[in-house]
Amino acid sequence: MSYVVRWFGGRRMLARCAAIVALASVVTACGSIQNMIPDPANFRLPDRSTFLPTTSNSYAYPLAPTAAVRPTDLVDGQGLCAGAAPDGASAPSPGVSLDMTECEVVRALGQPQAVDVPPQAGGQRRVVLTYKTGERAGIYEFVGGRLTTIERGDEPPPAAKKPPAKKPRRPA
Repeated sequence: MSYVVRWFGGRRMLARCAAIVALASVVTACGSIQNMIPDPANFRLPDRSTFLPTTSNSYAYPLAPTAAVRPTDLVDGQGLCAGAAPDGASAPSPGVSLDMTECEVVRALGQPQAVDVPPQAGGQRRVVLTYKTGERAGIYEFVGGRLTTIERGDEPPPAAKKPPAKKPRRPA
């Protein structure tokens, strides 16, 4: 080591050389790190479509039915479906929702008390099923074989309360 110190002209010179070597290695390392840092001129924030979907189909299924209404999905003038048992022997469905076919509603609620099939201009079918009793009493309107509106029926009258029975008086 003493030979190296003499060759470079002392310990200060050795320290300078070590500093130059260290600085050169830092500069070389910075060059490779610089490729990892994004250029601010090319940096773009993500747009809102990255975080929020552009259509509502991501939140809910489309309301438009996928299958066409068939003649077997339509009720007749008495509110019965073609090929269905009139006594309501089919298993009831759990509920009624918009876009159900006429027969799906009849299977869910049973045969309606009234059926109205008024003639329509343009040939589009319009049917009104009326249920006067039951939990889901109301007016169910169909256009083109699909349920479009539900109007709730009259509320059943409250049960009449009996007055409390009077206790007989004891003679005094």
